[in-house]
Amino acid sequence: MENNKERFNIVLFIILLSILIFIYKPLVIEAIFHNSLDFQWSPSKLVANGINHYQYMLDGNREKIIGSQFGEYLHGTYILYYPLTLLTWYHAKIVWLIVNIFLVILIPYLICKKFLFDTYKTVLIIFFFAACNVTKVNLIIGQYSLFVMFFLCLPYLYKSNLTLILSGVSYFKYSIGYVLFFNFLVTKNIKKIIFPFTPVLIGIIIYSFLTNTNIFITLFQPIELAIQSQLTNHQGQAIMPKNIFLFSIFEYLNLSNFKHKSLLFIAISILINFFIIIKIQKIKDDLLNLSCLCLSCLIFFPHYPHDYILILPLLIHSIKNFKFFYSKINFLLSVYFLNFFRIIEIYVPQIFKNIFFLNEFFINYINILLLLLILIMNIIKYEKLK
Repeated sequence: MENNKERFNIVLFIILLSILIFIYKPLVIEAIFHNSLDFQWSPSKLVANGINHYQYMLDGNREKIIGSQFGEYLHGTYILYYPLTLLTWYHAKIVWLIVNIFLVILIPYLICKKFLFDTYKTVLIIFFFAACNVTKVNLIIGQYSLFVMFFLCLPYLYKSNLTLILSGVSYFKYSIGYVLFFNFLVTKNIKKIIFPFTPVLIGIIIYSFLTNTNIFITLFQPIELAIQSQLTNHQGQAIMPKNIFLFSIFEYLNLSNFKHKSLLFIAISILINFFIIIKIQKIKDDLLNLSCLCLSCLIFFPHYPHDYILILPLLIHSIKNFKFFYSKINFLLSVYFLNFFRIIEIYVPQIFKNIFFLNEFFINYINILLLLLILIMNIIKYEKLK
């Protein structure tokens, strides 16, 4: 009986792998020959050549920047990419695509190995995650989110000082990593608060050395560049970010026509999330804790759709606890956000534009509220079940 089960798993694996190869062939061609425009190679190339890319872009220069490589991440990002700058743009894209495909398999495998203990379900989860639209977008555009997600999950998968230190790599993409910092801060554990900043500090020091920049000057340049690129229009006026988050409604209702409105609302939103994370930190189920932390990240800070790979832990948790009704809801909504929500956001306003006053913003904001409801439901449900 056990041998039959093993044979079935092997056959299933071969079938699913064949389907993935079929799906990934056009994806690989698109990523290598036409896209990967988010892959931060060109800012890293400037750093490798001794140029402070933050200052270069703050001065309005874009000639040496490829695509949407806005260079807003923390300094360590461009140190990690340094080996790839030794390759041509074409060959660097191939290596980065291979790294991301490896992470597509590794991340769900490690989470399932830690929390699920079911080979059959693990294989299906890996297949679904690899095939879903959000993941494929990450691969095509050469995004950084999979890499960051791996380090965000690390302290939940392994408990050691080393994993605490390495988890700080997730801080490089601060729009995601800040929730892990808040989670550690709430514990009041000095090691958890301090150790993850090791990669951040090392990144700043090496960056300053390579670019011959005063460390105190470059310290806040990533934030300056993000404000200039994302929160300021061509006339130099403050604007709300294009990516929808909980407080985007104030822009739509024209209730926020004052200077620095975007920074203020993002700061308020992050502050609210801190109090939400205080509640999340009380969740002793590590997988549910991670799931809720990822949800809060998507709700309270502006994110592009590719960051919705952070829904993965919730999907795995829902499958693990599928006997509960609330887990069935989590499962359906996880599938929706990993595979269908962008289709809904784009096409529903077009289909119903002559019937209802729907637009893309409205659908986007409904999705954020839906994520908020999922988060609240899971926190309340845990408190009732514990």
